[in-house]
Amino acid sequence: MRKYLLASAASLGLMVAASGAAHAQAAKAPAPGSIHVYLNGLINDQINMIGASGDSVQGGTKLNPVGMSGFIRLYPGFDGTTENGIQYGAHIELRTAYSNAGTGIVENSASGSLTGLAVRRAFAYVGTPQTGFVRFGQTDGIWWLLSTGEYYNFGDGNLWNSDGGVGAAVPSPDAPSGLFTSTGALYTTNKIVYISPKIAGFQAGFDYEPNSNGFKQGEICAIGSTNCATLASAAGDASRRKNTVTGGIEYSGEFNGVGVTLAYDYLHAAPIGNSTGLGVNYKSMGINELSGQVKYAGFTLGVNAKSGQVNNGMHFLMAGQRDLTFYEVTGIYDMGPYTVGAYYFNNQSAGAYTRGSSLGRTETDYGVAVGANYALSKNLGLYATYLYGHRHQAGYTFASNSTTALKNNVQSQAISLGAALKW
Repeated sequence: MRKYLLASAASLGLMVAASGAAHAQAAKAPAPGSIHVYLNGLINDQINMIGASGDSVQGGTKLNPVGMSGFIRLYPGFDGTTENGIQYGAHIELRTAYSNAGTGIVENSASGSLTGLAVRRAFAYVGTPQTGFVRFGQTDGIWWLLSTGEYYNFGDGNLWNSDGGVGAAVPSPDAPSGLFTSTGALYTTNKIVYISPKIAGFQAGFDYEPNSNGFKQGEICAIGSTNCATLASAAGDASRRKNTVTGGIEYSGEFNGVGVTLAYDYLHAAPIGNSTGLGVNYKSMGINELSGQVKYAGFTLGVNAKSGQVNNGMHFLMAGQRDLTFYEVTGIYDMGPYTVGAYYFNNQSAGAYTRGSSLGRTETDYGVAVGANYALSKNLGLYATYLYGHRHQAGYTFASNSTTALKNNVQSQAISLGAALKW
């Protein structure tokens, strides 16, 4: 008979581990014939102080520079081992659903409706350390699993990635864009992933995603609907991805106490075909990612760089638009219960430019993030975060509802103090 065990709080790290954790399996496999069942979670709440170019009066309204934000994340799942040593399991991430006054689920509304939960990740895995592991479902692909140099283990854990935290509370026209490795456009889609066993420090993998759909998307599709998640072609403009393939290789080793990780990844995707040839014809997407990490005596230095045919937000390029280039440099120091970290990123993209427009050909975004953390225990932590961001594109007004002067050069700053509890 199988034994059903409750996993420790450490299982949380399987879902929100720092970049470079190239594991599709449990950190420690259960004994043969048993499974470890867990329901881990994270609750985060913070007070924010934000100043931004778009924070001025617009049409008689003004944002409060001081506010609070927070989120809940739940991580149910299990890890198991068959009697003959095959490892398998399922991991799920549930998050507080996004809501906005007047649309969707409304928090604290007169009708008493509550904030809902959305399925962000949901995948299964199977394999062995000797043969490698296969993942399938809504999951991170090779783009994240075999890369490094991008981290979320300091400050509020989100920083400028707008996946929660104070960065998401900055008015969107003033928040700098970056081609971050961890992006919902890639990890919320249904795919198959294979990661090889590690041999002499090397590990490789690839993934395939037929369409950019998650669970329950594209099951019922009518011919003629351009909103279908599983389109192969459509009349006119259709910018969804199809046939996304990613491959990567990573090397990790240690030399005289210095840990080194190097990785290269390439992502290719095709746009849905334009069956009429009228309107916009998008270019195929092709992105190179080169990343590295050095660790020594509590210090971590990471670099992540990307370049290729893509625009902000993982959007396809149109004819005449420039390729995107991105780099991020991060330094982190861990000392017992204390962690301090900082990064700088720079993102050069086509932005809003289109061929023949009067806009500058390049949108420049850069951002700084600084964070400090103190762990009172393994389940309770306090943190402080500081963000600075800048955006510029000649001739373009980032604040689309602006009734004042042209705002093609915007800045933002944000400070947050908060607490995170995980189990």
